[in-house]
Amino acid sequence: MTGLFRKLIFALVPLVVLWGLSEMGLRTIGWPSVEGAFTHNEPFWVVDPDLQGQPTAHNEEQTSFQVSTNSDGLRAPLHSIEPGDSIWRVMTLGCSTTYGWGVADAASYPARLEALIHEQGRENVEVINGGQPGYTSFQGRWLWNERLKDYKPNVVMIGYIVQDARKAAYTDKSQAILQGDARFLKENLFYRSRVYLALQSVIGKAQIRAKERGEYDEGGVYRVPPEDYVENLRVLVGEVQSIGGTPVLFGYPLERSGYTSDHRMILKAAADELGILHFDPQAQMEQASRSGQYYFSRDRGHANADGNDLIARWVLDFLTENSLLGASEGGLR
Repeated sequence: MTGLFRKLIFALVPLVVLWGLSEMGLRTIGWPSVEGAFTHNEPFWVVDPDLQGQPTAHNEEQTSFQVSTNSDGLRAPLHSIEPGDSIWRVMTLGCSTTYGWGVADAASYPARLEALIHEQGRENVEVINGGQPGYTSFQGRWLWNERLKDYKPNVVMIGYIVQDARKAAYTDKSQAILQGDARFLKENLFYRSRVYLALQSVIGKAQIRAKERGEYDEGGVYRVPPEDYVENLRVLVGEVQSIGGTPVLFGYPLERSGYTSDHRMILKAAADELGILHFDPQAQMEQASRSGQYYFSRDRGHANADGNDLIARWVLDFLTENSLLGASEGGLR
């Protein structure tokens, strides 16, 4: 062993000891902790099943809206798991925007999409609302495997973007690990370290506080960073294709693209790489919003009834133009 190498080893020993003591100390006191970080203090959640017109508070607007769900906690339009004979299914994936936060059951974009399709005489088409409040593609992968794939959709609009692009002190994956979900530990050795996660916490929270004070524009980390976002999209696309479905990467539109701009570019690049369909009506919505009110006055992140109807019409046009509504009657399965 050379003298230089020996000196290097001895120099590293205090760092290793300090790291080890820090790990033991942090694990003993149980920090960092992300109690309450997710909606239900768990990395994965679903709206309560079998709701029938349940009043739900829309705090920003100081109103309420009624919610109905099936046995899997999927919001109206309500459908059973197994499709009937000759049924063609379109499934919409996303967060509260897809779920239809703030509007009645019949006014969400998936419900309006089904109604508009039926008005065309295609009664054999069902739309499954796979949107869940607060969801990113991280939770979406879990929900697909746990419940959604059993509905055997023919077309799946993968619309995770709004929550994926939001900032937090931790990524969704980090929070899941801190809350004891061991499924992700093997993916990155650093995620096993409380010291590493503590540093993430301190830096992320400091950035968010600085942003709130107006010191600079960017604070925290993406709930789903670009590399994880691409991987989640690849997995979801592969899962949909494995059951014979057609995946579409859908950039759910906001009143303004704002913080979602980077993820929208990633979504388009992923569609090009995977050779699948992509639909992003963001530019259309920004144009329409110049002359109309399509989002709530206080809750600008969620479309109102008129906005949901407009999005449904654009999605219907896209599905029709790309022949994604099956045959008009019979012989679909």
